[in-house]
Amino acid sequence: MTFEENKMEPSRVKNCRWAYFIFSWVLVICIIIQVFLAGMALFDNPVAWGWHRTFVHMFQYISILLFILGILGKLSWKMIWGSLGLFALFNIQYYTAHGIAGALHPVLALVLFCWALALVRGSYQLLINRDRSK
Repeated sequence: MTFEENKMEPSRVKNCRWAYFIFSWVLVICIIIQVFLAGMALFDNPVAWGWHRTFVHMFQYISILLFILGILGKLSWKMIWGSLGLFALFNIQYYTAHGIAGALHPVLALVLFCWALALVRGSYQLLINRDRSK
């Protein structure tokens, strides 16, 4: 992106890109907390299973917010659809919480973490490249 293109970029787009970056970090942190709650329930306090089940409802929709911010921020289709893919994966997690598919639950948690981290990295690269063109 050239300096002239960057100057002409609407502030709405810039703000949406910054919000995407911040909320993608929030999502990564929430996933870490969610895994911590599962570990705490498994190894220390079974009451934490309730916290684990409840906490996901507080942050799973961040991926939908990222989808909307990605569109408004004119991000790449890979990042836009990647955020919607995260939402789909969150929903798949509900089906793997019990029964024989339970072994996939922690594996998919790792996938969620890596996927969310990839969105952080992609949005960071976009912000850095934009700032370097100034």
